Amino acid sequence: MGEDLSRKELVGTPVHFLKWFDGIRSAKLEMKLNGCINGRTECIRPSLAVNGKHDEQIQSELNLTFWSQCEHHLLPFHGVVHIGYMCHERSKHMARQQLQSIVNFYGFKLQVQERLTRQIAESVLPILGSDVMVVIEANHVCMISRGIEKFGSNTATIAVLGQFSSDPVARSRFLSSIPNAFS
Repeated sequence: MGEDLSRKELVGTPVHFLKWFDGIRSAKLEMKLNGCINGRTECIRPSLAVNGKHDEQIQSELNLTFWSQCEHHLLPFHGVVHIGYMCHERSKHMARQQLQSIVNFYGFKLQVQERLTRQIAESVLPILGSDVMVVIEANHVCMISRGIEKFGSNTATIAVLGQFSSDPVARSRFLSSIPNAFS
């Protein structure tokens, strides 16, 4: 990069970076799933339905914030997670803070957005039922700094499981509930 590595402002940079990275590595994040023990669910309060109607079948939690660290470039990426699921008699609802805990658990490590999307979907699947859709919209510092993306652009990834993978109407209904996206 053409820098003088002996310059006093840069001498401590490797140590600062390693301390920061060690802080991420040693963090002990836990999923806080009050009432969810060994796949059983108890005392889980209802979420909000798409369009605010509780008689709808599609439930959603939108704009769960996250930040993560690109495992390829060691630079941050951040954004929002949207989770939709079909409400069946056998499925349970999760409180927003429980879903946020899952997002934080998987986000707070070296990661790629595609895997993060899939991990969140697969984690909520046993609790919410067999029909889950997760959309992540993120800004990647690594892509911006390399000139691939411009400031303000984002990358979206989607994981669809169950009915969302075969029902375009259900997919469309959930995607249309996401503010400023895919509509």
